[in-house]
Amino acid sequence: MNHTSNYNLCQFEETDRVRRTDFNEDNAKIDAAVKAVDRRVDGLEASKADKTALAAVEGKISRIVTGTYAGTGGSSGVRRISLPGRPKLVLIRTDYPNTSHHDEAIAITDICLCRCHTYHSLSVDPPTSGYALENNGFTVPANCDQNYSGSTQHYMAII
Repeated sequence: MNHTSNYNLCQFEETDRVRRTDFNEDNAKIDAAVKAVDRRVDGLEASKADKTALAAVEGKISRIVTGTYAGTGGSSGVRRISLPGRPKLVLIRTDYPNTSHHDEAIAITDICLCRCHTYHSLSVDPPTSGYALENNGFTVPANCDQNYSGSTQHYMAII
């Protein structure tokens, strides 16, 4: 009697005596081999599902981006700051060099613009004041505190 090269299964020839135990042993080998393949497939499917779930979660996690820009001032000096995506919130802190201006911080969202001055006043304005959140950044209007010529603006954006 000959045997297969991979799983050593019986290959009967015309003159071989056929025994039930040969079939039972071969069936056990086949069953074990199929089960091993099932386990590998299950592991690959779980790994693929894990990667798919991770990719879905990564797309929902917000990122924080920080940076600075220099104010340009003037009536035509609109500043556009590029970011790696559309921000949900932008915070800007203004430092005025060598002036008597009070420092100020603002928060920009699609819903409102909030200003907080160092002398403890707070104002909330509609989002139509020239500040804008865009698909890949935000815009600061000309002639505003966050675009004061010579000033350094520190921002933090949640994307």
